[in-house]
Amino acid sequence: MLPVCVQTVFVPDLDEAVRFYSEGLGYEVKATYGPCIVQLKTGATTLILEKIEAGSLPASPATILCFQTEDIRASMRSIVEAGGKLVDAEPRRCPVGVVAMFKDRAGVLYQLLQFDAA
Repeated sequence: MLPVCVQTVFVPDLDEAVRFYSEGLGYEVKATYGPCIVQLKTGATTLILEKIEAGSLPASPATILCFQTEDIRASMRSIVEAGGKLVDAEPRRCPVGVVAMFKDRAGVLYQLLQFDAA
């Protein structure tokens, strides 16, 4: 079983989203990763706000669950064998490791995340 480690909220305007989550929901910024990613201070699950980038998925506002894996390539193979579809043929670098998007059989979009070794 792969644990859910991150919930990412993809937004068109990162500054506006940070204001909403801060003023409306009481969250504080924990970390900023470049101009497109903000991590909020939360409880057990990490909450990320990420700006939607042109030409990539998701193309519109969405919340995506991210599953933590110790072996992203093995997890990608398992997803395909179970009838899922890889959006990313290869893992992509992110500020904390490598990530790959995939869809389940119903077309719901998710991410896999393998953290860099500490």
